Amino acid sequence: MNQPNKYEAPFNNKDLKIIKSKSEKANIAWFIFSIIMAFLSYGFLIKPGFGFVEFLIYLFFLISLLPYTRFFYTSPTERDIKDRVKVFTELKIKHKKRYWGDDPVFEIEFEENPDFYKYKLLEEDFDKVHVGDLIYIEYSKYGRWILKIEWNDQDIENPYYVK
Repeated sequence: MNQPNKYEAPFNNKDLKIIKSKSEKANIAWFIFSIIMAFLSYGFLIKPGFGFVEFLIYLFFLISLLPYTRFFYTSPTERDIKDRVKVFTELKIKHKKRYWGDDPVFEIEFEENPDFYKYKLLEEDFDKVHVGDLIYIEYSKYGRWILKIEWNDQDIENPYYVK
């Protein structure tokens, strides 16, 4: 395993705003998912019988409640906000994968590293990068919120990517 060089540094208020914004978007998406799962669970509760589909709905509903147990532990995002540490590293592209369908996916995979395995790009950025290229990335230490991702000093962050 070829481990990339990683450096840590304190992050600034701009980085803090990015983390809070991304965290809020992810929390809103998770909340909407939880509401949908609650309605589906309720709908199956009033219906007689219990099968595999019902079991999956209940399981997903219970999983959707996990983030609401935060008062028992400190979340990675809360640790990021408290400690204000970001990580800088360069990752080498190992593979490029393109999936066509209703919602096409343009994904790059990195050489083995402990923090990031893959990342979804926009199509125009996917066409620019090549296997073997280095990607510069800055992210929060604990929550791994991406603060900056660049290829050849060009921003290639996917604004639609939600972790």
